[in-house]
Amino acid sequence: GIVMPLTLYPLATIRTHNTKENPAEKIGQLWQNNFVKLPQNAPYYGVYLNYESDFTGYYDVAVAQESKPEGSFSTIEIEDLTWYEIFPTTYESVVQTWQHIWNKEKQGLLKRAYKVDFEKYYPNGKVDIYISICPHC
Repeated sequence: GIVMPLTLYPLATIRTHNTKENPAEKIGQLWQNNFVKLPQNAPYYGVYLNYESDFTGYYDVAVAQESKPEGSFSTIEIEDLTWYEIFPTTYESVVQTWQHIWNKEKQGLLKRAYKVDFEKYYPNGKVDIYISICPHC
């Protein structure tokens, strides 16, 4: 098939944990601090990466965009979008959609690869959540 790569430019990154910390607060602060730097009329991204293990371990959260910001050198490379399950949602329903994703995973219906997962926020309020899946498991 066609390999669909994606390069994202993180504006800021934090490392957090779902049980040892309050990730909602930490991630909320990350968005608050960087929201003004994000493009107004282009998609922007919430990216989850560098997973220590699965949702029970530490992971990084980045706020990112597709265009290269001034003086930015780090990138997040997603080599192939083929191995993703996409969950379409809206700005208001992101939290419920994540709960649906976790339930699907618990039921064994979603084999997550824990490579790079991301939320793509469109200017019109739509959001696509991309979850990396195992091609062969």
